[in-house]
Amino acid sequence: MTPCPIVLLEDDDAQRSLLTTLLEEAGHRVKAVATADQAATALESPDWQLLLTDWKLAEGDAGPLIRDARTRRPTLGIIVVTAYGSIAHAVEAVQLGADDYLAKPFQRQALMLAIDKVSRARQLRESNERLSAQLAQQEQLVDLVGHSAPMQKVYRRIERISQASATVLIHGESGTGKELAARALHKLSPRTGPFVAVNCGAIPDSLAESELFGAEKGAFTGAHQTLVGKLEAASGGTLFLDEIGELPLNLQTRLLRVLQEGKITRLGSHKERAVDLRVVAATHKDLAKAVAEGEFREDLYYRLNVIPLTLPPLRARREDIPALVRCLMARTCQRHGLPEPALDKAQLKTLMDHSWPGNVRELANAVERLVLLDELELNPLQAKTRQEALLPSEGIQWEVVEQRYLKAALERAEGNRSEAARLLGLGYKAFLYRAEKYGLG
Repeated sequence: MTPCPIVLLEDDDAQRSLLTTLLEEAGHRVKAVATADQAATALESPDWQLLLTDWKLAEGDAGPLIRDARTRRPTLGIIVVTAYGSIAHAVEAVQLGADDYLAKPFQRQALMLAIDKVSRARQLRESNERLSAQLAQQEQLVDLVGHSAPMQKVYRRIERISQASATVLIHGESGTGKELAARALHKLSPRTGPFVAVNCGAIPDSLAESELFGAEKGAFTGAHQTLVGKLEAASGGTLFLDEIGELPLNLQTRLLRVLQEGKITRLGSHKERAVDLRVVAATHKDLAKAVAEGEFREDLYYRLNVIPLTLPPLRARREDIPALVRCLMARTCQRHGLPEPALDKAQLKTLMDHSWPGNVRELANAVERLVLLDELELNPLQAKTRQEALLPSEGIQWEVVEQRYLKAALERAEGNRSEAARLLGLGYKAFLYRAEKYGLG
């Protein structure tokens, strides 16, 4: 029999002393009290796992105490002792939440068996409660697919830091699911406000300030009405700043002030507005290197990198590919209203052997092509970029080559210019310059 910490409520001094002795001799830890108020106070501590109470008390019956204890402590074990023949009291006690009852007079063995039975029931309830909590968290992490060791590490870190309000910086290659991780952090957090996502690399410099901080009516040409910025819109919730490394330096300064003081000022206004938000930023860049090169503020980097979270590339968790394929295929078929095609072993081997430089985003594209075309086609850009550069004897037209790769990168990135710039190893502004040069913007 496993020892159990027990709160004993008995208003008769002699009976209380006798029961305390019996329970302690059996190895149980006992907190003996004489009133319902004393019992309720003791049960505020989770250390006490079982309540053993007489039904009839000098102050009335134990019904209110049982009901309140069951509400406050759903997994608490409760045993009621009632006078012989008072079955109606026993039934009432069970309806209020008691696990078991004993009729007076009872034998020592009957008491110990009841305690053992109720303790086992309590442990089962606690186990079910933990399982329910885990399932709820997994449901909120459903978009992050995979059971590999690297992903389990990610899940544990997300669950651990979700309750905090500290800033998180998510590192990872493009397509690894940084926004999904940010959404999971928000879903698991106690924050009741919205999740607001901003791609810092996709906002033109001329609009970035008003987009983030908002603008008063008439603050600039075309500002016909007041604009609430993303920072203000995310108050009470989470602001996700994707590709934070692309944020202009002047706005880095303003963002740092928001993180330090929790206040914003709209463009065209002198009024400060308080905002309560958690900032989660993400980047595929080496921000420490960007700091060293003067492209990113050092103080902002340290303010953002309070809690780092790194997402593994798909090539580092190949064992997750089958599960990802099943999940992506089901979603794609549902979206297009098509039946799921069969995936043979050769196709799965091809998917497992591919290096996936575009990570899960590239895999999703391959799965969609498989569903729509019923054939597996992997993106050829990877092979082309890895081929040895062979210079023909007649030379090359560099502008033609440059334009070809710009087009290929834009196609691969599905029009996402920030992603296309990354694929070509270019800075965002350098990419925009070249794209506009060839009319590809």
